Amino acid sequence: MTQKLHTILITFLLFIFGLFCIFPPDYATAAETKERPKIGLVLGGGGAKGAAHIGVLKVIEELKIPVACIAGTSMGAIVASLYASGMSAAEIEKVLTTVDWDDIFSDNPPRKDIGFRRKQEDLTYLSKISVGIKNDKVQMPKSLIAGQKIGIFFETLLLPVSQIEDFDQLPIPFRAVAADLETGEMVLLGSGSLAAASRASMSALGVFPPAEVNGRYLTDGGIVRNLPVDVVREMCAEVVIAVDVGKPLSKREDLGSPIAVMNQMIDIMINQNVQAQIDTLGDKDVFIRPELGSITSVDFQRGKEAVDQGEQAARLKEKELRRYSVTDEAYAVFAAKHHREKVSIITAGSVTVEGLSVVSPEAVASKLKISQGDSLDIQKLKEDVGLLYGMGDFERIDLQFKPNGDKYDIILRPKEKSWGPNYLRMGINLESDFDGDNNYNIGVDYTMRWMNRLGAEWKNQLQFGSAKGIFSEFYQPIVPSRLFFVAPHGTWMQDNVNVYHENNIIAEYRLRTLEGGIDFGIQPWTYGEVRIGYLGGFIKPKLMKGTLGIGEGRINQGALTLKVVADQIDNVNFPHEGYFGYVKLYSSLRDVGADNNYNKIEVSFLKAFTYKKYTILGSILLGSYIGNQIPYYDEFSMGGFFALSGLHEGQLRGQRLGLGRLITYWNAHQSLLGNFYLGGSVETGNVWQKDEETEFKNMRLSGSVFIGYDTPFGPFYLGFGHAGGGNSAVYFYLGQTFGRQGGSL
Repeated sequence: MTQKLHTILITFLLFIFGLFCIFPPDYATAAETKERPKIGLVLGGGGAKGAAHIGVLKVIEELKIPVACIAGTSMGAIVASLYASGMSAAEIEKVLTTVDWDDIFSDNPPRKDIGFRRKQEDLTYLSKISVGIKNDKVQMPKSLIAGQKIGIFFETLLLPVSQIEDFDQLPIPFRAVAADLETGEMVLLGSGSLAAASRASMSALGVFPPAEVNGRYLTDGGIVRNLPVDVVREMCAEVVIAVDVGKPLSKREDLGSPIAVMNQMIDIMINQNVQAQIDTLGDKDVFIRPELGSITSVDFQRGKEAVDQGEQAARLKEKELRRYSVTDEAYAVFAAKHHREKVSIITAGSVTVEGLSVVSPEAVASKLKISQGDSLDIQKLKEDVGLLYGMGDFERIDLQFKPNGDKYDIILRPKEKSWGPNYLRMGINLESDFDGDNNYNIGVDYTMRWMNRLGAEWKNQLQFGSAKGIFSEFYQPIVPSRLFFVAPHGTWMQDNVNVYHENNIIAEYRLRTLEGGIDFGIQPWTYGEVRIGYLGGFIKPKLMKGTLGIGEGRINQGALTLKVVADQIDNVNFPHEGYFGYVKLYSSLRDVGADNNYNKIEVSFLKAFTYKKYTILGSILLGSYIGNQIPYYDEFSMGGFFALSGLHEGQLRGQRLGLGRLITYWNAHQSLLGNFYLGGSVETGNVWQKDEETEFKNMRLSGSVFIGYDTPFGPFYLGFGHAGGGNSAVYFYLGQTFGRQGGSL
């Protein structure tokens, strides 16, 4: 029995030995698994230069180095969060180097998607910059950029991991570094919304507003830890790969302005905390600092260059990095765990709007029409959120997705403007033809919004200068969607009118107007509006100089009005695409209080076309009377820059008007402060006093050349115009010229 047992044991051992010979174990892999250190990746802050991180990631992937944990600051946090979420280096590169960064940082949606009442404010010469009046104090926005589009952009990119609130459960554990603006402490963000954490980390002071996360007021983490080496060591890292894209300190000759000195002070503070972290790196760690040359923290359009520089810098460290490469099989396991499929279409679950106190939730819901079970394209959803932002009432609209079975619950958190809902705007309009025709106007607009739950607005405007006036309108929507409205309004104006004979002023009279009325209208979303109404009041003319056969008594007014406006132009200062048109009808009737019976109609249409940097505007403007002739105080007028250039402002007056124009300009230079243009125009038209004179052969021809600059205070022009008959003028103009391009209301 013992002998038999011994024989069986020997046979079993020989069998096992044979199996080992046929299928030898992978000792290297086993040893590697036991001995391979955990790699922690650190991506430092640096704005646009952070695109260099992508180049480093490309080399890390090529060398098959699995990353066990990752931390980042500012732009480094953005790249790190995308990589941690399961995006590859190539996918991150495609997204961050092809996105329109100018659009991302502009906050506002395309102008065609902005609420129509906000569009109307563009048509005045008032500045687009507004301040709030709250608790009897003037309040300002907290930053240059609200971060609306960039927040939605990253939220949708991170949609595949939107269900993960613990960042340790991401494909790669992740931490974002921010700074508490109240205490100065470093804050590590390792849970909650991944997009919100990354955005908080890059909330650069003065550029983006501070972010409120978990009750703390957070700003860019660069001021406390721009290269968070110690963070990844505490997370998991036995070996650190650290990538620094910070800029060197400026030389003395570059510190010639207060802003440069202030920036240098911030850079000194950041460089000190970076150097302290670099000093902790050991022989096993790898430090990479790309040579980014002239690429600055705001050169987002040079992202591809930064990626290439990051890749070159990583290849210089290839020998050191290769120590941490793994086998194809081992890396395949990491890659499979790391990968996440892109989500572009979702099925809507519940839709919730949170955090509103002034703006009506019904008004928000009317803009964002989503029902449970709807199939939603993510890009279309971003555009719909842009429509909400276009209402003009929010600093930012946060969007969050929560997976719920095969659906995604959608949570909207609009943050109402902290400086609203009452706003003050000011502006100035200057014009001169350097031949004695000079005008200036200063305007103030104070608008009180959301005076009730339907969104009533009370707008008050004051103008003084060459023309003086007061305008007040109470706009009351009838339904939450604000599709229908009623608007009582009143106006007082005083303006001087020059009367010309050829090129000479022969008389001047003053018109004082007091009017009041009420309009009923429909406003189909962002496209435009239709108004019908009644207007009553009186005009008092007074002859100031010269001889002119006008009475100086009071002239009573009473009229029915119709106005139809379509506004889909992209920019009223220098349009590039879209269209704008209107029809206005004024029917003065004795039956409703007027002294004179007459009908006046005006039609205008403008279309913009752009190819690369070249734009052409085509416009037409027509006006006429119907029935009785128009009284002298309400006649059509023409003349001046873009309105038969070369003539004086309002030089031509009459019963009928016709004007056609082609205006072209070239975008010669783009900058953050505005665009510089070179252009010219060809104009033909006339104003006719008698019916028999209204013929094409009586059209005048004129043209202009100009330089233009799109400033925050409106467009600036310096131009030269010439009209037939030897009429020439040099024009200086600051303020809105959209009316002169055929788009006047």
